Amino acid sequence: MKRFDVRLAWGVVTTVVAAALWLSPTAEAQQRFSGVTLRVATYGGGWDKAVHDFAGVQLEQQGLKIEYITGTPRDNLAKLIAAKGRAAPFDVVEMADNTWVDTYEGGFLQKIDLNKIPNKKDLLPTQYDEWKVASWVTEEGILYNTEKFKELGIPAPQRYSDLLNPKLSGKVAVIDISPSGSVQLLVGAATDAGGSIENLEPGFQWLRQMNAFKYWKVGAEAMTLLQTGDVYASTMHAGFAVQARRNNMPIGFVHPQVKTMKGILKEGWLGVIKGTKNAEAADLFINAYIAADTQLNLAKRRGVVPVNSVARSQLAEDPLLKEIFLLDQADVANMMRVDFTKIDLDDITRKWTRAVAK
Repeated sequence: MKRFDVRLAWGVVTTVVAAALWLSPTAEAQQRFSGVTLRVATYGGGWDKAVHDFAGVQLEQQGLKIEYITGTPRDNLAKLIAAKGRAAPFDVVEMADNTWVDTYEGGFLQKIDLNKIPNKKDLLPTQYDEWKVASWVTEEGILYNTEKFKELGIPAPQRYSDLLNPKLSGKVAVIDISPSGSVQLLVGAATDAGGSIENLEPGFQWLRQMNAFKYWKVGAEAMTLLQTGDVYASTMHAGFAVQARRNNMPIGFVHPQVKTMKGILKEGWLGVIKGTKNAEAADLFINAYIAADTQLNLAKRRGVVPVNSVARSQLAEDPLLKEIFLLDQADVANMMRVDFTKIDLDDITRKWTRAVAK
């Protein structure tokens, strides 16, 4: 009987120790983040919900509470400027590629502890540094109506200059200067025509020659024009092509040739706000955001391209996404990117407005 009791007691001890070892990381995390609320500035319109479903929920299981402050990157930058000298209204901020420079130069960011971001291993080296980590990608290019192009007897466009075909006059929608993605179009058109990011005049010349039907501010406008047949092509990102094809529209997508590069990348960024008391939680959130599962699910629900290479490879299992997106690591590395440290957005806006004025 005594031997049985010893074995039973030892079994209980072993079970308890094993359970403690299995539960301890979660318990430790819950204790560490108990009472911590992380405030994240991100996009609205359902993006905040998607981020929470795929990244936030798992962090809340570790005891962390997350609040989302929604708005455009410009809105969130304005909130930081308005609060300067006082406590910042959030701890983590999502930035567009045309706002991160202003956010950095305004002194609103603090360095990220990259040692706390192990998932960065699945990103390109250009997609993270101590000030920012890439959060999502859109691939900019040209949507075109395959049936209309066939009727006109013209081939699918390969570069932005192909949209100047006289047969397309008045039948092209072009992004307006205000949305994110317009600078990518301008730099791409200029570079392929012999200019550069330092010499954008060929891009403004392209705008002057383009007899656009409309300069759209919201992607839904251009999608409606494509659907009604008012336009036969539009400069947009590839996610809209996926949406169109799933709605049985006769739409093709082209990644424009820009000299030796093919396709144009637009990236979103995550940063940690200077002076936050929740830096550890902020790093944890960024790491969860760029995890393969999070990135894959965001891509499927919201039509962005993952920054995580593992997620991109899994996305390639969908035939339509494989057809429309550039997913191979080498292809993504060869896409054109815009260095916004060399961009004067106010100057570009003035010149763009003059170029498209009629």
